[in-house]
Amino acid sequence: MRVAFALNGSRGDVQPGLAVAKALTERGHDVAVGVPENLLEFSTDHGVDATVFAPDTADLLASPLVQRDLKSRNPRTRSRALREVTGFGATAMDERFLEISDGADLVVTGLMGQERAATIAEYRGARYVPLHYCPIRPSRSVPVPLGPLAHLAAVPRLSVAVWRGVELAYWHLSAKSSDAALRRRLGMAPASGPLADRLADADTPEIQAYEPGLFPRLADEWGAHRPMTGFLTTTPDGGDTGADDADTAAWLDAGPPPVYVGFGSMPLTDAAATVGAVVGALRDRGKRVLVAAGPNLAVVTESESIDERPDVRVVGSADHASVLPRCAAAVHHGGAGTTGASLRAGLPTLIAAFSADQPMWGRAIVDSGLGATCPIGKLTDTAVLASALSVILDDAVANRCSDFSGAMIDPTTAANAAVETMESAL
Repeated sequence: MRVAFALNGSRGDVQPGLAVAKALTERGHDVAVGVPENLLEFSTDHGVDATVFAPDTADLLASPLVQRDLKSRNPRTRSRALREVTGFGATAMDERFLEISDGADLVVTGLMGQERAATIAEYRGARYVPLHYCPIRPSRSVPVPLGPLAHLAAVPRLSVAVWRGVELAYWHLSAKSSDAALRRRLGMAPASGPLADRLADADTPEIQAYEPGLFPRLADEWGAHRPMTGFLTTTPDGGDTGADDADTAAWLDAGPPPVYVGFGSMPLTDAAATVGAVVGALRDRGKRVLVAAGPNLAVVTESESIDERPDVRVVGSADHASVLPRCAAAVHHGGAGTTGASLRAGLPTLIAAFSADQPMWGRAIVDSGLGATCPIGKLTDTAVLASALSVILDDAVANRCSDFSGAMIDPTTAANAAVETMESAL
């Protein structure tokens, strides 16, 4: 079968789809993959012959639209920002994906751009199957990870209603208008309702690409049409890279396992203060620290509070699959991919959540006894940070994490399960 992937967002949004694309190719399927401009080289390094279909998402993540407006306390500002983020580069992406999806039997996306990709799949007469990197459908057992609604959603009998309200609000405030514009351009009738409803009516499988052990009641609640495959990930072609460079590999060899500190693609409002607080607290406890600074690299390396003595190493990024197993614990933002990688490495984890699904992962980590969580802004609070570090540096937590890691679904099994679901959908 011919499969077209529309993978948009950050590295954490794209990498799981690459894992499935590789597995499909290995099983003899014809695969075409579209990715953001800034992740084309990353895709190639991970063995996928991709093409650019979306603009640079690193620029979007660093923009005032995401850093300020999307976090505003004003509902109108947040709604406007959500519409702009949803529609960022949309027309050009639609045209490019129409080319990529020509002749496709199946269209696949991650969480970003589901409505538009599903519409293009419908236009092409192709089947559509999404990859969900976290729970996003109504559930009694998993609360909505939204501050004002989290308290209500934690009550099981209210949780489904809150989820449904969020689903409908997203459709009416953002997705409906952009989807309608695309349908008009393609000469299609308006959609009958939210995508979730249409997928349910069509008995479409929605692949849950995360570890079922973190949400132990969800598989029974949702059933077989939302199969839980386990976390999806890839490693660079050519084997174990170890780290960004030989110096980092040598640094890892030179002492006890460090604590990994990294915030993925998320720009920090005050990187020097935030990273400096974590590094200082870990140094006070006699720990070595590996900082993967990402988009905050320039600020972190120039900061006087984060001097690179022998116990601290600062890099731009690190390959999670090879570096994290050499660490003792992790402090990160709680992206789904990084969460999966730190748990697979058996690391007690502190999730310092920014927004979106990250608080959900923080709650799951705490509920499972695998670490601690706090909002990203609380990392500079000495008492909050000390309490969280005491959890992830505890031997009993480390033992639980080791046991959990041993029971996780391995990446190859996860990718093959996703492929089998897609094959059976046709």
